[in-house]
Amino acid sequence: MKRVSIILIIAALFAVPLTAQMPEALKGYTVGLNVAMPVVGGEYYADSGMDPVFGIVIGTPYGLPLGPFNVGANIGIESANGLFGAFAYANASVYELPQGPISVFGGVGLLDGLGLIGGASLDYAIPNQPIVAKPYVRANISTGAANGNMTGWIQLGVMVSYSL
Repeated sequence: MKRVSIILIIAALFAVPLTAQMPEALKGYTVGLNVAMPVVGGEYYADSGMDPVFGIVIGTPYGLPLGPFNVGANIGIESANGLFGAFAYANASVYELPQGPISVFGGVGLLDGLGLIGGASLDYAIPNQPIVAKPYVRANISTGAANGNMTGWIQLGVMVSYSL
């Protein structure tokens, strides 16, 4: 619970100055709150309890076009199942819908061990607001299980991002 409180305090600190004029250096960045629930867990993860996931994700304006895809870079911190970790991932839009793009993402992280993440999201832009809601599904694999065995889980969640 302490880790969740720290994440919420950090999120509140980011949210307070958002109504002020943003410095030019922050243009193109996004700040997002992530809330998810594991729905399937590996033996080690499920045995230790499948608690909600809370996190903060920073989207950067950095990326590169890769064929028909525009690949972006993001970083984040989160609390999952009583553990605290950090991750970095790349995302690419693969299909455009009227509501927003469908994106895939993949990356690496540390959560009581080295891990991999991958998933898909729908980026839904809130009309006339600098806010994007992203419902997603994500698979996670971690080497942090007991005796060095790998474990994993699949989570469903939503991230709400504010464009700076």
